Amino acid sequence: MTAQTASHWPPSPRPRPHTEALQHARAWAAGHGHLCPPIKTVHNGFPLGQWLDSQRHLAKKRSSPSPTQQTLATIAPWWNPPWDILWQRAYYHTHPRRPTTRQWLQRQRRTWPLLHPHQQHLLTTAGLTSI
Repeated sequence: MTAQTASHWPPSPRPRPHTEALQHARAWAAGHGHLCPPIKTVHNGFPLGQWLDSQRHLAKKRSSPSPTQQTLATIAPWWNPPWDILWQRAYYHTHPRRPTTRQWLQRQRRTWPLLHPHQQHLLTTAGLTSI
């Protein structure tokens, strides 16, 4: 294929993978309020959890965010936090009536000085403070 013959090919009816992935990310965030699904999450047939995990790994290797990563940050600012993603998942999936959640929240209170300031802020806005 050359530049001259490329114009003769019709555009692909399927969106580019990142465009499709970002559509799924937007839909997930709109329905759940965050972009921290479990890694095995499949959203309408798209492996969103794996794709986001892959984007997080790519972000760690880059010195500046890619356009896709910038878009993810506009969808959900904490899609790729500087702390462990497991903490972020636990934060978004806390339910005060579960014993495991109460234990997790108590652990956050005990380790408050060790938390990142933004983690402290997230917990404070959710109504949790240090002991």
